[in-house]
Amino acid sequence: MGEKKKTTGKRVMILAAVWTLGAVIVLVAVFVLALFLFVKCSAAVADFSLPARDRADYAQRAGNFDGKGFHNERDFQIMLRGASPLDDGIVSGKETVPKDPIPVVRPDFHTALDPGDFSFTWLGHSTLLLRLREMNILFDPILTRLVSPVRFTGVKRFSDPPAAADDLPKIDLLILTHDHYDHLDYQTIRALDGKVERYIVPLGVEHRLRRFGVAPEKITKMAWWEEIAIGSLKIACTPARHFSGRCMLDRDKTLWCSFVLADEKRKIFVSGDTGYDAHFGRIRERYGDFDLVFTDGAQYDPRWPSVHMKPEEAFRAIGDLGAKYAVPIHWGAFRLANHPWDDSAVRLVRAAEGSAVSIITPRIGETVPFNSIERYRQRWYEDVR
Repeated sequence: MGEKKKTTGKRVMILAAVWTLGAVIVLVAVFVLALFLFVKCSAAVADFSLPARDRADYAQRAGNFDGKGFHNERDFQIMLRGASPLDDGIVSGKETVPKDPIPVVRPDFHTALDPGDFSFTWLGHSTLLLRLREMNILFDPILTRLVSPVRFTGVKRFSDPPAAADDLPKIDLLILTHDHYDHLDYQTIRALDGKVERYIVPLGVEHRLRRFGVAPEKITKMAWWEEIAIGSLKIACTPARHFSGRCMLDRDKTLWCSFVLADEKRKIFVSGDTGYDAHFGRIRERYGDFDLVFTDGAQYDPRWPSVHMKPEEAFRAIGDLGAKYAVPIHWGAFRLANHPWDDSAVRLVRAAEGSAVSIITPRIGETVPFNSIERYRQRWYEDVR
């Protein structure tokens, strides 16, 4: 009996020691992660010890810069207090992450185009490669498996990226809409920089790129309603309703935006991340009807209605822009909200039924020539659980 008590006592002591060791390891890991994130955040904040000349420059060019940060045109809340996370508009019955593999096409960036035509390749989420006027124009590239401030954990991609940096052609223009981690990725920029001729970014994001090692002379920074011309191609930086920052301490220190690309034959609009507001109508007033719109309409939640549009709001924005064709973006790659993974596409297509607008839903990695755009209305996501 005494031997059993001794044995039991030893086991209890061993278990207690193991539990204590495990708890210590967890605490150390949490401390190390917290320290790492603090250092990352401190580095992000350090980007914005703006010299007086930059503050004066931003204030002169951007009416929504107050000397410390940027703001939206109307009152804006990131999170609504007390709002329910339940969305009564959801129509898809699927999970937030697909159970089946997402079909991904190996991109062909060298397909011959008809004279005067252009093409686009959706690489998942908000990453787009446009071949336009013999230029390769890349938007918001994310070519990694995770989006996160750190490399070892984060939001995991639904599928492998359809292409690596080495697979992409020379990039004439790399355009960023804002600095959030799912649109501006350090590893992707470092991998691509050697083949990028020029960056176009909203005010403040140039500091991010410089910290990543991008040469300052390669960067063009823009405020809302500013325009640049590259040959006969006009690129305009236009408003969006969103926010910026890469940690809690640097919120709204950089600008967020949408973009217009226009020449004598076509007009293209890329929404960036945005909630619905009157800016879509004003953009149409200035630039006319659009041939093609790439629109945010996913990662929505009743708790942040100003940050991202619901699909029905995205359809309203498409109408405000006078668009003939629209491609939903900001979906199909990462779970950043609690709605079913394909709900945004299903609802946008449903909202457009009976209208003059065609919703185009190419597979990830599929190159779409604009002259053949009607062929790419296949609803591939319907067959993915």
